[in-house]
Amino acid sequence: MITLAEELVLLAVEDDGRIAYTAGLPGFGMAVIGACLVGLSEAGRLDADLREIRVVSATPTGVPVLDKVLSLVVAGPRLAIEPWVLELRDHAHELVGLTLGELVRRGILQQSEARFLWVLKSRRYPVVDGREQKEAKLRILSTLLGEDLPTPHDTALIGLARAAGLLAGFISAAEIARLESRIDEVGGIDLLVRGVEDAIRADNAARAQIYMHPVC
Repeated sequence: MITLAEELVLLAVEDDGRIAYTAGLPGFGMAVIGACLVGLSEAGRLDADLREIRVVSATPTGVPVLDKVLSLVVAGPRLAIEPWVLELRDHAHELVGLTLGELVRRGILQQSEARFLWVLKSRRYPVVDGREQKEAKLRILSTLLGEDLPTPHDTALIGLARAAGLLAGFISAAEIARLESRIDEVGGIDLLVRGVEDAIRADNAARAQIYMHPVC
């Protein structure tokens, strides 16, 4: 199965290999960090509540980007979700790089100079265990335009994509506004995702203070 971090990164890769402008938004890296925390929780390595993230097992998962985050959390202090996401900000670029490397290794993307091209056209994923998984953008649109409750994976994906501003890369502003209640309904369920949203807001607030600081 493709990981949540991989799907977030793929949302920033256009069909022609260009990188979408949304990957340059401040929240993108923190959303990838959040995806790693969700992945580690799903893998039974971390547990989280409103007070802190706890290490359940330090055994590596075999997924490079997840194991990097796991090693940092194991070696770090006991923090709540929001401060952990902010603590890991400086590693975001490395985590995105590890994720891209794994997508190339798995034959989903092909690196060509400064671009990452889809190996299978029409943004398809390779068949895994005899099953083909629908690509992230199609699943997001299907969920938002339908009424079915998404899987926990897709719930986290939608919440993180919304928090990072990635939805604006393939859904118009008018459509996002029209679907706001549906996005809130399906994207605001996961506790870790809500912590990432809080971290992104805190980071944006800090940036605003810097930009708007009076010039003496």
